[in-house]
Parts: sequence; structure tokens; C-alpha cells
Amino acid sequence: MNNRVLLKYHSYFGIIAGIFLFALGITGSVLVFTDDIDLLIFDSYEVETTTNDLQLDKAIAEVQKEFPNWDKRIIKFEEGKTIIFNLRTPEARKYAFVNPSTGKISKVINANTHFTKWILKLHYSLHAGIVGRFLVLLAGICFFLSLITGIILYRKVIFKTLLFQTKISSKNKRNYYSSLHRYVGVWALFLNLIIVFTGIFLAYKVVTSGLKKAVEPAPPTVETSVEAALKTIKKQYPDFTPTYLRLPTSPKSSITVNGVFKGDAFYLSEYYNKVLIDYKSGDIKAVTKISEANFSTKFNSSILPLHFGQYGGLFSKILYCIIGLSGPFLSITGYYIWLKRKKIA
Repeated sequence: MNNRVLLKYHSYFGIIAGIFLFALGITGSVLVFTDDIDLLIFDSYEVETTTNDLQLDKAIAEVQKEFPNWDKRIIKFEEGKTIIFNLRTPEARKYAFVNPSTGKISKVINANTHFTKWILKLHYSLHAGIVGRFLVLLAGICFFLSLITGIILYRKVIFKTLLFQTKISSKNKRNYYSSLHRYVGVWALFLNLIIVFTGIFLAYKVVTSGLKKAVEPAPPTVETSVEAALKTIKKQYPDFTPTYLRLPTSPKSSITVNGVFKGDAFYLSEYYNKVLIDYKSGDIKAVTKISEANFSTKFNSSILPLHFGQYGGLFSKILYCIIGLSGPFLSITGYYIWLKRKKIA
């Protein structure tokens, strides 16, 4: 395949991806800071307390009574701080904020209108249901193919560009924007490959989940003390830090405790470590460690952290944010170059 044909395919892939990259790039750059934004927003719902109480069992009983047929997840359960429940049904999402001293619900908000959740839905489905999910997957595949064809096209100047040995031409607008397009594309290439590659896998999962019929939760009443279960876990697994709780969604399921084991690789997701608790007796039924999993499971565990830069602290977040914005820039400059080339032709 000669360069002229390759350039044509590169342009077409870039144009198709570019239609969506503006929205995906900007929303992705915002979503890198999801945890930070949520903390700021959730601060306004914090309940003032002067003790280090954590009436988790009372909180669970209260939420079970108020939301009996909801899938219940606890995303924050630190001593002396407001307990936050993530409540779900196939049609709705809510956040419930619970006083850690009394176990009483202090505030309930609609999670679907919550800023970061609205942005996330725009990012993975364009707020267009299953059609939007397919379009995002298509955009990811086209962007990936655009990057690959770009690597082949500019393979001889990639290292020169990285070393700033190629000049930015100011002969005319087309050459100027072509130079900028090449520089931004090359410098953002490595992380863009990681982001788009993991994004395709995530988009595929989103599409397949959207095609499945949603299952209505039928949660049983938790009869055991979750507080006591957490103490048992701490005693038996002192190197494990619980970060997320999911209450059973059916009589056959268990309480799932996710978290981090000391020594876990930085790029592995906390949600793949699981301690299963019997919701009746409080006994530990099973323990799953991502560090002991096979390659396929570890690969799946790394996709989300690598896609959103959920590692390395503030530096990686800022870097991912900047690289995320390179997508919209490349789509705009690429389209401009394509238009100018068509006029010349």
C-alpha cells in the first residue's frame, strides 16, 4: 500500500473519529478528576460530627428500610465521616448520605443528574442509549486505526519530531497546521494508544451490557453485623484495606468487600480484590486476590485505571487531561488539513 492510499485511509479514519473526539476528549479530560470533583461536591452534604462513630449497621438497616428493592453499594465508610450509599435500579441512580453517629439518612440526591455521572454518560453513550454506545465504540476503533496509519505514514520522522529536529513550517496555514498536527500527534502518541486501546475494550463492555436485559435487584435483608465482619477481615487480612462494599442483590449472593492488598501493582483495579461475606452468619466465604489471578483477569483489571489515569496521583491526572485534549485538537487540525488538500486536488 503506497503512502497516497494510506494517507486517504488515515484521513477517513480521522474524520470519522473526529466527529466524536471533540466530545470524548473533553469529557475524558474532566473524568480524570472524577474523584476530586465528587469530593468537592459531596462536601456540601457532609454531616457535622464531633465523634469518630461509624454506625454502619444502623445505616445499612435504615437504607434497607427506605430503599428495599435497590442495589446498594457503600462507597464511603470512614470513621467520623458521612457514609455514602450508591443506590441503583435498572432505571435510576441515587446517592444517600447517612449520619455516621446516628445511622440516619440526611440527604438523597439523583445520581443521574450529578455532574460527573452526567459527564460519564455523555462520554460512554453520548446520552443516546444503545445507539450512542455503538457510535462511541466505532469512534474508538476509527481513532485507533487513524493512530496506526499515522505511525506508518510518519514513521521516518517520529523520532526527529520527538527530538524537535523537524521545523514547524509557517509557509502557509496548511503547512503550519500540518506541522502542529504532527507534533501534537507524535508527542501524545504513546498515551493516546493506551487510552484508545483500553477505551475500545471498555466501549465493547458497555455495548454488550447495554444489549443484555437489565435484572431487577431482589436484595435480602442483611442479618449479620457488617461492622463485625470488617473487623474479622482486618484481623485475618491485616494487609487488606476495604474501600467499597456491595450488599447482596439476591438471596444467593453475598456481601462483597472490595479493596486493596498491600503490594498490589499500581495499575490494577481495587474492584478485582474481593472478600465475600455471608449476609446471614458474617462468615468469610471466599477471598480473591488480583495479584494471584491469571493474565486475562489482570489485563481486565488494568483497563479502567489505565484508561482514566487512576494511578500516579495528581501528575498522571494532569498528564492524562492534557493528552485527552489532544484528541479534539487533532480532529480539528486534521479536518482543516483534509479540506485544504481537497481544494488543492
